[in-house]
Amino acid sequence: MNKYCVNHFIFQTEEVSRNKKTNNSGVYIQGDIDDTGQTIEYYGVIQEIIEVRYSGWPKKKIVFFRCE
Repeated sequence: MNKYCVNHFIFQTEEVSRNKKTNNSGVYIQGDIDDTGQTIEYYGVIQEIIEVRYSGWPKKKIVFFRCE
């Protein structure tokens, strides 16, 4: 999978975004607070999008972005 839409936002792998005018392969996650009271920030570029579907009821799925 090289594209994924969630809450009207389209995420793409770096490979798909490479030759486009707009780039949607960057991600930012605000993490925990470190020992000095500063927020830990994580940045990355999506390399792969993996969707895992669980069987049973209710049906569930989770999406992972593998980033560099």
